[in-house]
Amino acid sequence: MNHKTVSTLLAALLLAAGAYAQGKKSSDDADQKELFNYVLSMDKVQKFSGVTKALQPLAKQHPEIQNDPNDAKSIDELVRKFQRYPDAVAVLSKNGFTPREYIVAMMTTVQATMAVGMKKSGMYKEYPPEMLKTVSKANLDFVDQHWDEFQKLAQMSSDDK
Repeated sequence: MNHKTVSTLLAALLLAAGAYAQGKKSSDDADQKELFNYVLSMDKVQKFSGVTKALQPLAKQHPEIQNDPNDAKSIDELVRKFQRYPDAVAVLSKNGFTPREYIVAMMTTVQATMAVGMKKSGMYKEYPPEMLKTVSKANLDFVDQHWDEFQKLAQMSSDDK
């Protein structure tokens, strides 16, 4: 398996999800509400990380997955793109995820970890009010409380490159 290809794919998906999530400013938006209301837990994050790792071999089988997913305008579009790969959907199903929950978990995790990371880096002392309209305080607090574990999970992913 080409780990660089897999890493590039996963990074592209995470960046696209992050860009999509960050671009959603209105708390009235249905997708953003879904992300805001998704509650992170260590069980979900560990399960999400395991599924992400289990999906890596599929990148070799489907090099077309590397196409830039930034053109997706909604969670529904991201789900439809994911569903084009029944073997990927099977991996999710085997691990207790639907494509939608996986994408929402990924996007919620990206939003919260980016926000907490920016705060930890000193970009701001308190979360900006606009951010608190798009990322739940509960998820921000959760990521902050488990920051070391998130860093270990990120390190394990980068070790696979």
